[in-house]
Amino acid sequence: MEIFNNTPTHIVIFIAITLLGIVAGKIVDKFIKNYIKKIVSKTKTKLDDIFLDAIDIPTVVIIVVIFFYFGLNFLVLPDYIHKIIESAIKVVVIFSITYFAVKFVDGIFEHYVSPLVEKTKTKLDDHIFKPLKKFTKILIIVLGILTALSSVGYDVTAILAGLGIGGLAVALAMQDTIKNFIAGVLILIDKPFSFGHWVKVGDVEGIVEEIGMRSTRIRTFDYTLITVPNSNLLESSIENLTVRDRRRVLMTIGLTYNTPVEKIKKGKEIITNIVENHPATLPPYRVHFTEYGDWSLNLRVEYFVRNISFDYYLNAVDEINLKIKEEFEKEGIEMAFPTYTVYLEKDEKDN
Repeated sequence: MEIFNNTPTHIVIFIAITLLGIVAGKIVDKFIKNYIKKIVSKTKTKLDDIFLDAIDIPTVVIIVVIFFYFGLNFLVLPDYIHKIIESAIKVVVIFSITYFAVKFVDGIFEHYVSPLVEKTKTKLDDHIFKPLKKFTKILIIVLGILTALSSVGYDVTAILAGLGIGGLAVALAMQDTIKNFIAGVLILIDKPFSFGHWVKVGDVEGIVEEIGMRSTRIRTFDYTLITVPNSNLLESSIENLTVRDRRRVLMTIGLTYNTPVEKIKKGKEIITNIVENHPATLPPYRVHFTEYGDWSLNLRVEYFVRNISFDYYLNAVDEINLKIKEEFEKEGIEMAFPTYTVYLEKDEKDN
């Protein structure tokens, strides 16, 4: 019995060569798993491990395809069947290469990109990591499919044109989302702030509670949660108050107008000593008699407090203010409060 002028012998040879290819593929697979992988596992780099994991299945498939194609030489087939088989082989090879590329990229993300993301303090890269990984893999798969379609004679330009029009419509609809996503990536690279930082952006001031792909959430000090689009953050001046090493204290202490010069000098000396000797303060220290106010002689006081926490700052200012008040009372230096002196004139006729 003959099939397409092929004798049973030719068919048996073809089947035998194909089976031999399957056996050869399994032998190579076991050799890679049992020997090559053990050798490369001892190397310092992970790149060879990633490569072997990715090439494992594609290698077996391509070996089987080579034997299968070689076995076809023993068969006599019509041209149209031969072309169909050749096209199918091309598709299988292209999909095998695509599978390798996807696995390799996946391994690179897992072993190289993921550890870098975990080391960073910001949460933004954690949010971007998975979508970026998925997008890259989808892109490789789409390119593989288009290449496979092109290899069997499909006009991919028409497909790409359709995708281009559809993609343009989607891009226009998602313009703000894409803009915010890109802004998020740029924020990740620039790192102007991290999760838990105290920031001020325009009229918004508070603690960064969440950094997302599209927006950043800031909890204000009255516990309102404000969501700010990442593109707005990128276009605004961002004050990161957490990264300061000190907080500024600027205040005015008013003395009564009847305070003698010596008392004013003594008051300046008291304030300077208290501020300089407090363990929480940092220079520069500035204490000056700066102006004659409406009802007081004003001393301008400026110093800095170590930026350990907000409570630490408040406690330091509280202690310094109480000490100044205590020492002023000891020296009889009076602080002023709003007062007015009213002069009344008597008419001579009233005498």
